[in-house]
Amino acid sequence: MSSLYIELLYRPLFNGLVFFYTALPVHDLGVSIILLTMVIRVALTPFLWKGQKAQRALAALQPEIKKIQETFKNDKEKQGRAMMELYAKHRVNPFSGCLALIIQLPVLIALFQVFHKGFNPDELSYLYSFIQNPGSLNPLSFGVFDLSKGSIWVGAVAALTQYFQTRLTLPSTPPSKTKGDFSQILQNQALYLFPGLILLWSWSLPSALPLYWTVLNIIGIVQEMVVRRIGKSEVRIAK
Repeated sequence: MSSLYIELLYRPLFNGLVFFYTALPVHDLGVSIILLTMVIRVALTPFLWKGQKAQRALAALQPEIKKIQETFKNDKEKQGRAMMELYAKHRVNPFSGCLALIIQLPVLIALFQVFHKGFNPDELSYLYSFIQNPGSLNPLSFGVFDLSKGSIWVGAVAALTQYFQTRLTLPSTPPSKTKGDFSQILQNQALYLFPGLILLWSWSLPSALPLYWTVLNIIGIVQEMVVRRIGKSEVRIAK
């Protein structure tokens, strides 16, 4: 691992995990991961909300997008050019649906390294001087799951929560039937492909990683529901 990657991502995340692990009255790695995930989610919230805002802007353009698709249904080149002009006019990025996943990817990679190597006592040498050294990390969580090993059950929960969170944040308009609609292709990939990959990866990855993703998704679902409720309340007040 490069020194820059270690100092900017791996070491802070590893120290955060160990901090929560040692601070708990009962040392439980699962609870430590939940607390660390909450901190990460708060830190990423401004970027994630920006991506969701762009998705809503894209949803608002769906009537105009469908009109362009119908007008140029026999000329894909003109259709694509008109779509790009529409996106540029309204400053909307059609690839914004993947923004949240792209932002989280470096953190996810670093956490994979933390969960993959962190159970080795030698890794405790990466601790900051002010973090208590526990001597070792017990991977058994909630008295049931060994988070150092793969678990299809934890992976299934992670996949389901990913599906429902994506479903909540996607535009509520009917899916386009036009081939070559990049926004629709990306939405379908986010909705179906990624949860499927999570389920597949859960066989071989430490189940600590799907647990992190599950908690992250649950927080995202709650945030989205709160935002929607606030939005409905503002509309009722305006009326």
